[in-house]
Parts: sequence; structure tokens; C-alpha cells
Amino acid sequence: MHNMPLPYLVRTVRLLQSCHCVLGIRIPSLLKNHCTGSGLLVLHEMKPWTPASIATSVPIRFLHKETSISAEERNTESTDHNHALSDEYDLRTDVDHGMDGEKTMLQGTSIAPPKKLSCVEVLDAFSNASHSRHEIYCTIMDLFNILTKNKKLSDKLIISEHPNFHSLCYEVMKAAPLMSSRFLVYALYVFVNLKVDQRTRLIQTLLSVSQQRLSTLKLDEISILANATRMMNSDKNVDILNAGLHLLIELKCEEIKDVPTLLRLMRIAPPHLRQKFEEKALQMTDKFTVPQCYNMVSMLAEKNLHSESLLDTCSRKLIDCLDELSCKRIISLTGHCSRLSYFNEKLLSAIGNNIMNNIYMWNIWQISVVLTNMAFLRFRYVPLLDYFADKIMQDLQSLRAYQLATVAKVYSMVNHLPEGKEDKFLEFLNAALELHNNSMKRKELLRTIYNFCLLGLVSPSSIRELLEDESLLSTMDPVEKSYVRHIKLCLLLESGSSPYSVKDLENVEANHSHSVAMCHSFLKNHFNDPSLYQENMQFPSSYFIDFVLTLDTERNKLVPTGNMQNFEGSQNISRIAVLCCTANAFTLGSLHPVGKMALKIRHLKSLGFTVVLIPVNQFIMLTEAKKVEFLRENIFKEFSANQSSEQGNEVQQLAHHET
Repeated sequence: MHNMPLPYLVRTVRLLQSCHCVLGIRIPSLLKNHCTGSGLLVLHEMKPWTPASIATSVPIRFLHKETSISAEERNTESTDHNHALSDEYDLRTDVDHGMDGEKTMLQGTSIAPPKKLSCVEVLDAFSNASHSRHEIYCTIMDLFNILTKNKKLSDKLIISEHPNFHSLCYEVMKAAPLMSSRFLVYALYVFVNLKVDQRTRLIQTLLSVSQQRLSTLKLDEISILANATRMMNSDKNVDILNAGLHLLIELKCEEIKDVPTLLRLMRIAPPHLRQKFEEKALQMTDKFTVPQCYNMVSMLAEKNLHSESLLDTCSRKLIDCLDELSCKRIISLTGHCSRLSYFNEKLLSAIGNNIMNNIYMWNIWQISVVLTNMAFLRFRYVPLLDYFADKIMQDLQSLRAYQLATVAKVYSMVNHLPEGKEDKFLEFLNAALELHNNSMKRKELLRTIYNFCLLGLVSPSSIRELLEDESLLSTMDPVEKSYVRHIKLCLLLESGSSPYSVKDLENVEANHSHSVAMCHSFLKNHFNDPSLYQENMQFPSSYFIDFVLTLDTERNKLVPTGNMQNFEGSQNISRIAVLCCTANAFTLGSLHPVGKMALKIRHLKSLGFTVVLIPVNQFIMLTEAKKVEFLRENIFKEFSANQSSEQGNEVQQLAHHET
């Protein structure tokens, strides 16, 4: 065996023998670096403008791309290794005392508080003579702080192209086997973040030594190491390190006694441990503070982990203590709920109330972000929507094109117009559209006009100009083609020329969900006579209707629908379109239709139908008697007017019934 690696081998064996935990027993089988010296890549040579003294004094064989190594380079490497081993006695103290030599040295030295440095200043200060452990450690920590606070690509390029960077790489690689665990994980994070190829000797050395130190890592070091490996591509060494990390994290889960530790481990826990950590978190919910509840929701959103029980627990505490959160955190909270599709009406209502109570602290476009997040959750908070509409209507000229698109999207998604100012608001939006018509991108304009159509605002001039744009029409995706189809239909119906009649209805095959199929089954049993209804009817390439009924309003009685043309011109006949709607057709906690459902209702009404909406998820939860009462209230309106007030209250309760 070559004489140089022998001291490292002896040191590694002794370290492993001192590990008596389960992880220490299993790690020896993991301690293997799968990259040979000839298979390691190296960085580019230093730039020609680097001073000659630097280039000659710093051996950089590990940075060259050549696979063949000259005798001179071997001699230089051997000299450097001997120099490193001469300091082994001093550095061994770091290992024997928990690998924290740098921290001890810093505590024992009178040093003024460090000032904030730029990446250039940090590397400029890294001298090219002999480097002490203190210099290397401080340089790595400074670079770590810079990279975690400033993620600009330009700063990363400045660091990697600095003439002292190669010298730093070499010194870190040389010192890695005998430096502390904290230094190792921070160094690995820095170089991986700087996009140093993970096949270089530098990265492979850090990976190999990190494997050896795995059982000695502290919690914050585990977190940094997990974040570093997450940025790396999969290979044998990275996979081995991740396997050890996952085992270590699982063992740490049993030892958790405080919420901050729980949150930090949950952020880095692998997917197969999520349920275990969720159970642990539910056992500790009584210890959650308000900031920790927010951090838990934030962590769940970051990991895209929808835990209804955890979210509900955190929400209950947040609802009562929203005043403890800043405006920025409240905005983020609504964003987290939107990302997790967490539909909590009480939490969103509390957020809306908090904003209205502290409205002087909020600017108009902070409110727009909150309303956008609420709109994605189909939550319609009327006071805030009306306040926002009043504010933007005060100054037409200050409204930018992108802001107009946001306004159109928010109000169309929840189908809301400010109460008592509907016409004024639509006129304002129309004027704003004409102002920004030419400055908006064509596809953005298409989406904005579509959202206006959902609100009931149809601008014929803007629509015709849009539909004459051949370049737009030729590059549309299926969703955008659907927008155009609905816009054209709106234009026809607004002009009074209906493209359809009742005769165009045709029976189609439909694959309903289980809940909708249950609703259909009850309705057919309730109507009893198949001649009294038509099921699964649709206008050609247009709107689908679950049931079509014909009601004799004079007698308050359903009549056969088979020959509907016989009823043309009759004043006592009403055609009813029964629509079985799932929860996403309504705003959260109400029966207020949204989006395409609201547009469909308006169009069916313009075609002569009376529209009856059945909220399927709530309807199937009612008793049979209450289902009959609901149908009487909505289909036989004149008949139900004579019903008791108790029946009317039942319908109101249906809107707030939880699925």
C-alpha cells in the first residue's frame, strides 16, 4: 500500500471504532469512495494574468483536466502531503475534541466583530502564502454567508473566476481530512453552490470525509449537508451519503424534544419519513407558538406536503393571533394556503378581517396579492374586494397594463362586482382596456378580454381587433382556443343573435363522478316519470345540461318535455336547466357561482332557461326529506313560497354545510 494514505486509514479505523451507536456500526460499510484518481475531473487552469509567484507557489494538479501526471507534479504533491502531515499533531486536537477546533481557536482569540465583506474582498484577503486553519475557516464561512444571502448568478461567477479561488480550493482539499465537521459541511455547500463539478477531487474529498464524520454531525450540520446533497446529481458517493443521512435523520426523530428541532428536521426529511415526522409533530402541537405555527405552514408549503390535521391545528392558533404576524407574513400565509390547496374559510375570513381592521398598514398592491391568492382558493371576501375596487377606480391613469390583467383575473375568478357600483366598475375596466389595448401582449390581452367576458363585460371593438390578429390565432394552445370560443359566444349573445335554440339540444353520453351519479339517481327516482325530464343534454360543442324540465307555471306542475316545440310562444311554460355542480363551481362556503359556471348560467338564461343549481357534495349528504324540500324550493318556486319558514331556513343552511 502506498505510504501516504496509511495515516488517514488508521485515523478512519480508530474513528469508526469509537462509534458505538447503530449508525456507527452501519457506517463502515458505507465508507467507500467510488471514484478513482484517474476518473476524477479537474477545473480549468488559472488565468494567464495571475501573478507568476502565485501560479508557481500553489500546486494545482487537482484542478487540471489532463489525466496523465508528470513526475514533477507527483513530487510537488508528495511534498504538500508531507507538509500537511507535519501539522497532524496540531489538527488531531480538533478531531479529538468534537471536530470543533476552529470554534475553540476563535473563542480563545481576541477578535473584533467581523464586518460585512463582498465576495471580492473575501477572496482578496485570502493571502497566497501559507494559510492557517483560521484563515481557511473564516474564508469559507464568509463565502457561505454571502451565498445564502445573495443568490445572484453574477456573484457566483465573480467568486469562481477570482484568481485566489483555485488556491482556496486546493487548501480546502488539503485540510479537509483533519478539519472539523462544521468546516466540511459548510465547504461542501459553498463549492456545490458555486457549481464546481462534483467529479473533481475537491468535491469527492469533501464527500468522502463527510461520510466518515456522519455519526458526529450536529443538527445544524446535518441540515447544511442535506441541503448541499440536494443540489448535487445522483452518483454512488452522493447516494451513499444520502442513505447515511436518511438513517441519521430517522434516528434523530426519536430524540426530538422541541419544536425548532422538529421543524429543521422536517425540512430535510426524505419523503418516506414524512408520515413519521407528521405523527411526531401532532404529538407536540400543544408546544407550538404562533411563529412556529406559521413556520410549520411555510415548511409544509415548501415541501408540498398537505397534512390536513397539522394545517388545521396551526390555523386554529393563527386565527386568534394574526396581529402577531407582519403584513409580509400574512401575504405569505395566503400564498402557502393557495399552494397547498388548503380551503379553510375561517382562516381566510380571519385574514380578511385583520386586513380591514388594519387597512392603514396595507398598500393597494399588497392587497392585490392577498386577493389573488384568495381567488385561487375560490374565496370571496366582499369588504376587501369592494375596498380594492374603490381604490383603483380613483385614478385610471395610474393603472398599469399588468395591474389591469390582475384585476380582471381576481374579480372574474370569484365572479364579483362591487355592490351598488357594478356599472361604474365595468365602465372603468372598459376604459382601462381601451387605454392599454395596444400596449398589452396579444396573449395577455386574450386572457384579459376572456376574464372581462366572465364578468359580463364585452367590448366588441377590442374583441374584433383581437380576432383579426392572424399571428395570434395561428399560435394558440387548446386552452387559448377555448378562450376564443367563449369570447365569440359572448359576442353573439350580447348582440342578441342567439346561435342556438331549444331544438339544437341533443342527448350525449356522459361519464359522471360517483357523487354526481348519486345525484342523478335520486333526481330520476324523484321525477319518477321519464317523460318529465331529459337527461344529459347538450348544445352542439357547447354547454352541457344534466336535466331539462318543462314547468307549467300556472299549475305549478311538470309536463312532458318530449315535444317542446309545442310550447313555443306559451306564456305559462318555463324551461328549466338543472345543473349538478361540484364544489369548484362555487365560492368557498357559499352557492355563489364562479368562473365558467357563472358564464354558463348567464348564457343559459339568455337562451330562455331558468337555471337551478344543485351543489352535489352538500346535496347527497342531506336526508331524503330535505332533498325533496330543496327541489321544491328551487324548482316549484311559487309552490314553495307557501312552505313554512323552517323549509326556507334549511336551504340557507345548505350553502354553509361542510362536505
